Amino acid sequence: MQRVVLITGGSGGIGKACVEKFARSGIKVIANYNKSKESAESLQKSLKEEGYEVDIYKADVSKREEIRKMIAWILEKYGKIDILINNARNITNKTVYRFNR
Repeated sequence: MQRVVLITGGSGGIGKACVEKFARSGIKVIANYNKSKESAESLQKSLKEEGYEVDIYKADVSKREEIRKMIAWILEKYGKIDILINNARNITNKTVYRFNR
């Protein structure tokens, strides 16, 4: 059975590189994005042109209900998540303030 990986923040930077690597390794990839729809769709299209299927899913991982919906969708479609790459950044003004003190 094929393994399934969820990569949050999967439309750019390190997340995008992870999506490409896992897809090319034969693992089923779900690339989560929040605001970068065009980047996510472009990544999905370029990998499809290479013969790899990648799902993209929009969810704000700072919102519990959106996470639940995304997980439910993945479990409905694939029945499992074998690997989770928590790559999405979630920086709030409060977080930035704490680090800058």
